[in-house]
Amino acid sequence: MRPTTDAKVLERLYGADVPPFALLRRQRPGAPGPAPVELLFGDVDTGKSSGPWGSSGSVDGAETVGSLDWAGPPGAAPGPGLLALLPFRHLAAHGLPCHDDGTPVRVLRVREHHVLPADAFTDPRLPGAGPLEWRDAGFTTTDTQYEDLVRGFVASDAARGGLNVLLRRDWTARLPDFRPAVAVDLFRRLLTAESGAYWTFVVHTGGARPLTLVGATPQGHVGVEGGRVVMNPLCGTYRLPPQGPDAGDLLAFLADRKESEELATTVDAELALLCGLSGPGVRVEGPFLRRMAHLLHTQCRISGPAAAGARETLARALFASTVVGSPYADACRAIHRHETTGRGYYGGALALIGRDAAGAEELDSAAVIRTLVVDHRGEARLSVGATVGGRSSPEAESAETRTKARTVLTALTAQPPAAAPPPAAAQEPASAPRACGVPVFDAAVRDALDRRHAALSSFWTEGTAAPPVGAAPVLVLDPGGDPVAELAALLHLVTAVQGPAVVVRYDAPGAADTLVRHAGPVLLASGPGRPDDPRCVRMASLRRTAASLVRERPPGGPPVAGVGLGFQLLALAALPEARVVPRSGGTGLAREVEVFGRPVTAAFRNAHAIVSGPDGHEVVALGEQAVRGVQFRPESVLTTDGAGVLRRLLG
Repeated sequence: MRPTTDAKVLERLYGADVPPFALLRRQRPGAPGPAPVELLFGDVDTGKSSGPWGSSGSVDGAETVGSLDWAGPPGAAPGPGLLALLPFRHLAAHGLPCHDDGTPVRVLRVREHHVLPADAFTDPRLPGAGPLEWRDAGFTTTDTQYEDLVRGFVASDAARGGLNVLLRRDWTARLPDFRPAVAVDLFRRLLTAESGAYWTFVVHTGGARPLTLVGATPQGHVGVEGGRVVMNPLCGTYRLPPQGPDAGDLLAFLADRKESEELATTVDAELALLCGLSGPGVRVEGPFLRRMAHLLHTQCRISGPAAAGARETLARALFASTVVGSPYADACRAIHRHETTGRGYYGGALALIGRDAAGAEELDSAAVIRTLVVDHRGEARLSVGATVGGRSSPEAESAETRTKARTVLTALTAQPPAAAPPPAAAQEPASAPRACGVPVFDAAVRDALDRRHAALSSFWTEGTAAPPVGAAPVLVLDPGGDPVAELAALLHLVTAVQGPAVVVRYDAPGAADTLVRHAGPVLLASGPGRPDDPRCVRMASLRRTAASLVRERPPGGPPVAGVGLGFQLLALAALPEARVVPRSGGTGLAREVEVFGRPVTAAFRNAHAIVSGPDGHEVVALGEQAVRGVQFRPESVLTTDGAGVLRRLLG
């Protein structure tokens, strides 16, 4: 299959019997000028929607990601082979809670691929669909109801413990005259009104009960390009004034501690995922700015050598933490508790899979946000959300949802202009400083972004020296308690600093004895939970293991170390006066502490802290010969010398 460039093919979208199709403009970060528009025609497979995912061993239709033949056989022509639409309920396949609303996977198997310039959509000879009537339009909840939802979450123990979660609300309308031609007109408007999107798209499934999605999403999901897995975590929203960015307000936004820590928390969550999908050599770039028509977002780019092909990478990838929250599994549980209905495709992903010019599998995908979904009856839904945490303002989060909805609706209801101006990034000279494809208008803004970059862990931005040759492997105790593996980033750091790492589950037969007898270093990893919880069987087992390590490891031998929860378990076993208290100010905070005689900016993620002595001072680190540890997370992008700290713990 070879792409064609005949703009007359657009006339087929305005007929009476339009086949399944997709229109995509994929604007890669940093790419010069506007990207072309791809038009795909094909056949749609729809998986059965009865019952929860993973409830049986059988696979029907396109029911699971792993069952699909994504890229075609080796030797297939370069280009896209398949476009998959993945619903939010796909998270159940990873053992995560979500409302099962029956939304199926839909797959467009590409039969025709056309590549068209963006200005083909401003041709006045295109038929057009005429005016579109919006009936009964509005949010399904009032601002007060949404603010009460936020207020209730902010007051919860989960929020006080550092949980951040994206809570949605829905805007709905009836479009009695909706048809594929209308979707094309809406796409034309988005091309000009929302030029900063990562993907601008229409997907029309065809058939007797067609579904149509029209959107402009700033958020990438996961990609495989040039042999590397790529993700673009995005968090932080600055609402642009009508006259454009205000320098003072923008600098205040970039300096806001809440905004920078929310982005770092999102990057940490994505790193944990990406490290499980790639080999050594993961890197973090940014933060950058992504400019939309009415909003600015901060985002980073993270990448690493791909450890698997496109299909397996997508099957193993969770949806972007931007649309869920962090810690990921806890955020899924909060969404399930606070949102009363399923999300449909909102928060899911669109994934395009094919082969590159060299014949290798290629993947590009985007989060389904800022997207209008219209069913066969003309019932339309636009879901928007705000990331809510312990320090959120209900009024501010409600305003953010209104802004996001207004951004999409303003673009959709604008009339397509006679000619399309190039995106803002393309209007600047090539020498202009840029941030993720957006010109940096002021040196102070560039300096602010540079300062935020400099505050990130040098391990993730620059790498570290090679580990010692021939070192004994590190046994890493997995404390369990979460279906989402959070160990991958820590293991990546351990391997880079010390050498091979072997994971031992806390509930594996003979786990404690294996750790005690190991001839090399032992590391107790972090995880969820309160270490002194008397009702938790898992914690009781972990306390026994920690006590055995403190009591039975030979003096002067290789160290026993812990981070986060692992440190807390060792401290309870080693320090007679140690006790557990709720962490003051919640988690996700970075602060400067002294560790082994050196200042370190450290990220504290656990909801509880270890204190000791009559004054209840926090025990940040232990540096004894046999038992060592730190209460913070050395693998976080907010911990400035995580590699050095871990090297000291394990050396």
